[in-house]
Amino acid sequence: MISYEKSVSDLIRTRRSWRSYREEPVGRDDKDKIRAFIAGMEKPPFGSQVRFVLADAAQSFGRVRGTYGVITGASCFLVGMLKPSHKGFEDYGYLFEAAVLHITSLGLGTCWMGGTFNRTFFAETAKPWDGEIIPSISPVGMIAEKRDIVDSLFVVVAGSRTRKPWTSLFFKDAFDNRLDEHSAGPFALPLEMVRLAPSASNRQPWRIVMNDKGFHFYVTRTFGYRAMFGDVDLQRVDMGIAMFHFERTALELGLNGSWGMQDPAISPLPSSTEYVVSWIL
Repeated sequence: MISYEKSVSDLIRTRRSWRSYREEPVGRDDKDKIRAFIAGMEKPPFGSQVRFVLADAAQSFGRVRGTYGVITGASCFLVGMLKPSHKGFEDYGYLFEAAVLHITSLGLGTCWMGGTFNRTFFAETAKPWDGEIIPSISPVGMIAEKRDIVDSLFVVVAGSRTRKPWTSLFFKDAFDNRLDEHSAGPFALPLEMVRLAPSASNRQPWRIVMNDKGFHFYVTRTFGYRAMFGDVDLQRVDMGIAMFHFERTALELGLNGSWGMQDPAISPLPSSTEYVVSWIL
């Protein structure tokens, strides 16, 4: 069962991407809590086969092997494995973010990594089953008092502290009608938590259309981005993160709804935009 002792919206606001860690290991108690959490997670919305391991880093401190010099000081990593399926990447993003927020609740640092790590290197530690791939990893550790130069550069280049405005992301009935926070009613907070979600290269590919049936999630593709990562579709993973933020915030507020496929057949769609899933009221 996925649950937190703290408000999920508070955890979403607290979480940051950290690449610099103090040179001290994660305590055994925290490791046990993480392993218990990932072992007890419920099935994701589409029922895909997703597994996680908390693996020790190849070297305890300094620049960590397998991360191309991006991560320093982390003593362990969350490694996710997926057997690809129709909605597997969405399910993967949903569960990986659930684990990341649990780790955040323990006061530890994390960083979604989908491109800047050596998959072959981490496969030797995580040992994927036949047919599984590793879409992402995250360091887990004690946050450094100050970001190092590489970490600071990533923050600036990715613009990871900025988010698109509501008017670019959320719509009413069609894509030519912008949705404001007042019109979203009690779902304004779940939508805001989607807006604050992390995404690969901070592309923020989610678009949501509200109508009287519910909230319809779309992905707006970045041209050429899909081909950069081989078998891994990171923008579909991003959609899973958005789904988790929306669902858990809505449930925490006592709002009704459930996931389903209910394409509203909106036409025309913006360029490079595809329907993904609906939160049905």
